[in-house]
Amino acid sequence: MKRILALLLMAVFTFGLCGCEKISSIDLPPLPTVTPEAAEPSAAPSAEPAAQTETESAHGLIVSIKRTTRQAYDPQEGSKLILTFSYDTPTVYIEGGEAAAAAINEQTALMEDAFYTGNGYGTGYNDMLTMAEDNYNYVVNAGIEGGMLELVNSRTVSVERMDDRVLTLLYNDYSFTGGAHGFYGDTGCSFDVETGRLLSLEDLSGDYDALAAFLTDYMVNTVENDPELAQRIDLGLFEEGTGYAEILAPLLRQGAWYFDGQGLVIFSSLYEISSYAAGPIVFSIPYAQLQGHVDDRWLPGEIQDSGSLELAAGGEMLPDNTPIIDKLDVGAEGESLYLIARGSVKNLRIAKGEYVNSFYVTENLWNCAGMENCALQLQCLIPEGMPNLRISYDDAEGSHSYYLSHSGLDGSVILTDTVEAVG
Repeated sequence: MKRILALLLMAVFTFGLCGCEKISSIDLPPLPTVTPEAAEPSAAPSAEPAAQTETESAHGLIVSIKRTTRQAYDPQEGSKLILTFSYDTPTVYIEGGEAAAAAINEQTALMEDAFYTGNGYGTGYNDMLTMAEDNYNYVVNAGIEGGMLELVNSRTVSVERMDDRVLTLLYNDYSFTGGAHGFYGDTGCSFDVETGRLLSLEDLSGDYDALAAFLTDYMVNTVENDPELAQRIDLGLFEEGTGYAEILAPLLRQGAWYFDGQGLVIFSSLYEISSYAAGPIVFSIPYAQLQGHVDDRWLPGEIQDSGSLELAAGGEMLPDNTPIIDKLDVGAEGESLYLIARGSVKNLRIAKGEYVNSFYVTENLWNCAGMENCALQLQCLIPEGMPNLRISYDDAEGSHSYYLSHSGLDGSVILTDTVEAVG
């Protein structure tokens, strides 16, 4: 039964990669417009000095992510939350690559539409609402004390790689429809930044058969040399005598792989080759190991330059006519700031989160492949307690993470790499 469920889950999580026909009877929220003009970052307010308005510069690739949340309450009194349905919408801008950005935005819009409608798989908003109402009526009518009333269906998006060659978006779907636990699964989407085309494993090499053999052998050798990993694979799901190559080779499929900052990641679906407690099986193959197997055009270049970040208050003039490349609005009631890149910084990421022993990302907001002597206009509310925004980047010296907070000395806004409660 678990094997059948795994196959059904695989179909749900990978179906979003295909085109879909909209269902006119369902009330859809606005989907992202996929024209190149709509994908461009917003310009700075006209009240800013002319020298600080957005200008053309080699800032490359920008991915902004917005979250939409719909909640429904019980049909009797309308006071008890019975459904939370949310999804992230990535919007891609590529300077000088408007056609490629439009192609990527079109594909992500189709995936968003598939998630919202469900396409007959029972995961769309309307079907989730029906299940939530049925669940509420069952719990109330049966008099179940402490029964779970809220069902959840969510999709989050993170950027796993972004440079002038590849953009990787990783979709994570989570659904709770009652029972002991929810279900989750990932879908990896790696795009050719030059064309906007969704890459397949066949695109990575002129000799796919040789690449597939290498990847399968790599996974098999990893399992055979890692007893703990081997123990997580449930051989009981397969016929007796089935070897690791037969078990792992089916993972070489669309949606079950992606490029990240370290290499090529291949993963299983929940229940596919392991138990729920063991979780999906994940293999990460470093780029150094991929050389000679994957075409060089898909391997990232080394970061050779260094830079730093600094803050300026919104009312200040930016030095040296620093161009503003985009505006990120995290909270309209918050403070207006400029985040300035001095020198060259790569893989700049801004994420919202909270602390549970360490910083836990709850929402990815803005990503830029590279900034050099330019600024991002930032509107955000900075809490009095623990910081809730993390800003990270890479340069030739390594990876850096900072948190947006208030100084304990004079209350000014600062970037700090030390997390302390303020207030």
